[in-house]
Amino acid sequence: MVRAVAERPTVIVVISHPGDPHAVRVTDLLRSEGQEVLLLDISAFPGRAALTVDYADPARPSVGYREDGGPILDLSSATAVWWRRPQVADVSSIDGHDAQMFTAGEWNEAIHGVWMLLDAPWCNPPGVDEMAGRKTHQLRVAAEVGLTVPRTRITSDPDAARTFIHEVGLGRTIFKTFSATHRVWRETRLVTEDELASIASVRLAPVIFQQYIEAVADIRVTVVGDQLFAAAIDASATDYPVDFRMSLGQANTTATELPAVVVARLRAYMDRMGLVYGAIDLRRTPSGEHVFLECNTAGEFLFIELRTGQPITRAMADWLTRPGAPRRSPGSRPSRARGTKPS
Repeated sequence: MVRAVAERPTVIVVISHPGDPHAVRVTDLLRSEGQEVLLLDISAFPGRAALTVDYADPARPSVGYREDGGPILDLSSATAVWWRRPQVADVSSIDGHDAQMFTAGEWNEAIHGVWMLLDAPWCNPPGVDEMAGRKTHQLRVAAEVGLTVPRTRITSDPDAARTFIHEVGLGRTIFKTFSATHRVWRETRLVTEDELASIASVRLAPVIFQQYIEAVADIRVTVVGDQLFAAAIDASATDYPVDFRMSLGQANTTATELPAVVVARLRAYMDRMGLVYGAIDLRRTPSGEHVFLECNTAGEFLFIELRTGQPITRAMADWLTRPGAPRRSPGSRPSRARGTKPS
């Protein structure tokens, strides 16, 4: 009979998957320094992993995780949790659509209930992460803490879209999606006559329209706890300066400094959102103003680290080893899978 109690403790839990190079790089560094780390891939449920919550002590239930018949690991003993790239339970082996949906729902309820039992500091707590990832919320909070934001309209009304484009100007308005994955990728694009001719399709799903910000550089600010790393990405001479992600290999990427007032406002933004980690995108205008575009709560950082030498992997490993004040996770629905483009 398999015991419900853990046979050995788990110290640091990284919720991601083996195909995530960011998670692998950080966990490899931690392990090389003698840290006990579990890379917890939710898609291992139910085929390759099992979960047990034991209420022998109702006030402090134990959470056992067992993978491929190995030892039971005690998730409730975790000292830090990194909510990096969560997957979903793989129910593809279940026969029948209804049975699959039922099984997926049961795993969803159980797993997100487990997160609420882990009292360790989180980077970022799932519920906080989900709220902070909402672009509608981001723009308001950014403005409230004093950051400049572009003129924006989010709409599924073709008439409202046409009016906004007319007011801002054709060729001076961009449109973008709320999210993008490797399966469905959409870059930020300028509205042209062709897009205007098909504006009726906006009715199918809301679209983010914004004033295009002329820039001398895109600024990626990676925040890990108290540490802040700013990098300037000059895509002006690339094939696609509107969205640096499309021509990153051609762009010139260097470490940069931010004005003290911008740093203070970014820290205020992170505090207001309750975030430990965030990848913030700004645009630096020819006049030196920094305009807030968005914050990806699990944005990629290796492309910045490899080009600038900024020690972001080290910073993340340090936070997981010596995290700040505990923040209990309020739980949430699973985050969407994220794409392979820098985000």
